[in-house]
Amino acid sequence: MTINFFENVGLRYNALSFIFVQVRELSWLQWHPFSVSSSPLDGKNHLAVLIKVLGKWTEKLRQRITDVDAQKDSCVITTSVEGPYGHEVPYHLM
Repeated sequence: MTINFFENVGLRYNALSFIFVQVRELSWLQWHPFSVSSSPLDGKNHLAVLIKVLGKWTEKLRQRITDVDAQKDSCVITTSVEGPYGHEVPYHLM
């Protein structure tokens, strides 16, 4: 599953960064780390993370998204994002 966040102007990240995500509809206290899978160079002004369903929290997130999708309604999920963390230079491994 992929989640896209609208990017704030001036947000500095790269595809090797990671963020912590909190979904208020699931828990006010749990923050989960995810690797950023998008690049700021693609020009789409979004930050994307790929999520593999492995535990209770990610299963509840998937269920919430698919339940709304099956009903053909729009899915609004309130999230908080902390980060991004990691190296700021996009090509530091080259």
